[in-house]
Amino acid sequence: MEIYLISPPEETRSFNADNFEKISELIPIKYFQFRPKFKLFEERKKFVEKFHSSFSKICKKKDINLIINDDFEIAKDFFFNGIHLGQNDKSCSEAKKVFGKNFLVGVSCSNSYDLYKKAKEESADYVAFGPAFNTDSKNKEKIDLNIIRKFKSKLKLPFVLIGGINHKNLLSLKSLSPNYIAIINSLWNFKGGPIESAKKFRELLKELKNENDS
Repeated sequence: MEIYLISPPEETRSFNADNFEKISELIPIKYFQFRPKFKLFEERKKFVEKFHSSFSKICKKKDINLIINDDFEIAKDFFFNGIHLGQNDKSCSEAKKVFGKNFLVGVSCSNSYDLYKKAKEESADYVAFGPAFNTDSKNKEKIDLNIIRKFKSKLKLPFVLIGGINHKNLLSLKSLSPNYIAIINSLWNFKGGPIESAKKFRELLKELKNENDS
């Protein structure tokens, strides 16, 4: 199980390249996603522009896939390895057409096997299910994880669980064995700071690994 790390929706004191690099040394980050949630395109672009250079250097050095959330236009203006799309965004097929077949595309699928199948048919590289728990970062009710358990054996694409995942509930997801878990608020807004949060996640991931190896 690896980490799919997502930026806060707007700038915070803890969100900076120094912290990101330290975090990447503590926990196994496979993806980092810029996810600014400003209504205006200019504000979203300004957020990415401020942090892109420093974060992309770390991602390249650490072999972390750099992802942009939703924005085709921002993806055209900066270097990214891929884009993440929601159900109300442009399609996976369109993203592959615009950016090339090797451009990584992730698709949010709630907890729907039908949406997963559509994403797979359109050559998505991974899918995301969620929100796994109640969260302020997604304005929707948490999904029924038991639905995913029923079709999990049919999944061929790597999948991410997202939404409200923190130090207290992470271990409850072990039976689903997600390839990645997405974290946002439980890291950037942790009262002890993101470094301490990453240390706690490192211990939990170590515990999961020990259980799987035993």
